[in-house]
Parts: sequence; C-alpha cells; structure tokens
Amino acid sequence: MEVEVYNLVEINRESPVVLLSDADEKSAMPIWISPFEAKAIYLELGGVKPFRPQTHDLLKGVIETFRGTLRHIVITHEKENVYYAKLVIDRDGGTLEVDARPSDSIVLALKFDAPILVARNLFAARSIPIGDENEIIRKYGLTLQELSPDLTRYFSLGSVTGVLVADVRKQSAAAKDGLKVRDVIVELDKEPVKGVDAIQKILSRRPAQLKAKIYRDNQFIVLTLHFKEN
Repeated sequence: MEVEVYNLVEINRESPVVLLSDADEKSAMPIWISPFEAKAIYLELGGVKPFRPQTHDLLKGVIETFRGTLRHIVITHEKENVYYAKLVIDRDGGTLEVDARPSDSIVLALKFDAPILVARNLFAARSIPIGDENEIIRKYGLTLQELSPDLTRYFSLGSVTGVLVADVRKQSAAAKDGLKVRDVIVELDKEPVKGVDAIQKILSRRPAQLKAKIYRDNQFIVLTLHFKEN
C-alpha cells in the first residue's frame, strides 16, 4: 500500500520519529530514525537545497549516472524492532532491488518524487490511529510541524515562534490561499500561535475565514485563509 510522510516528531534530540500515513490520513506507522535522516527529510519537505551535495544527493546522482531511476521504495517487514526496506530501481529495461534502511529509502523517495510503499500486513500491525483532531487542517491541505529548538536554529528564525508548514497539498484550499512550505504561522486572528494545539483550538470555532500572520523569507506577511468549504 502507498503511504505518505505525514509528520516528523522529535521525542528528543536523539530520537526523531517519522510518521507514514495511509491515504485517508486516519492511521500512521511510526518509525524511529536518526537525526541525520530526519534533517534530510526536513530539507526535502521544505524544498531546501544544500550548498554542497549531501550523502543522499550523492546516491541520487550515482543512480542517475548509471541511467537509473527510482520506481518506488517499499518497507517490507520488521524483525526484532528493526524495519527493513528495498529500493526498486528501473535501469536499462530491467529492475534492480537494493536493500536499504527505511530512513534512507524515504529520503531518496522524496528526492525522486517516487512512491513510498509499505507491506499492507506490516502497516496494519504497526500503525496507530491519528485521530480526528487534525481533520480541519488536513482537509484544508496542510501538514504542520511543531518548531523544535533545532528547527528554529536551522531555519535561522531567531525569536520567531509559531508552527512550521511542512507540506501544502497541491490544489488544496491552503495552496489557493498562498501558503507555502517553510512558512511559519505566527498568528491567527491576532492570536499568537505557539503550537499545533493552538491552531486546532482556533479552528474548532469553524471560522469561514481568518487572517493569518506568516513569517516567510525574513519578513512578515498577512494572508486570508478560507475554510468555508471545509
């Protein structure tokens, strides 16, 4: 089954967790990854290009140099709390399968814009309910990420507080309203946004629209967000 990167959560600095959700975003499978792969996923979701190629950029370049392309990645099974994955690469009319860690595989899938697959029985066994509290946000087309101290430093946000926009679904209401990946939502209807919970509380009032103060490219802008259709 195909899944998407739903969110990245930092339990602590050494234990990031990537959540892979089903198409309906009702359930997600958590996978613990290293800070290095977590940073690489953050960069891909944020559309940030490093000044010099990183390890995953090198791997992508090697695959392309040998006239290959990543068809998809698949997380196949789990053994003793370790997940296993494969890269499925098309090359010269044939298919190659390469064993890989799920974390590296996910980064490469994002770089190639390739599908992320999980064995259906594995997802059923290891996924957890996401819940309905984020339904308005999901329908609107946003994936939000709490701003950890590491992210604040990495994006040079200084004293700016808010919630990071990790993804904007194409052709969603959020995209039409002008929200972009890496935006930081600072205020909604002049109320400070200190976390995703604050946004959920404001949206629980079911507003048709509201003003949002956004931090983007070292400056603040104001957008009108429309929730009427949701």
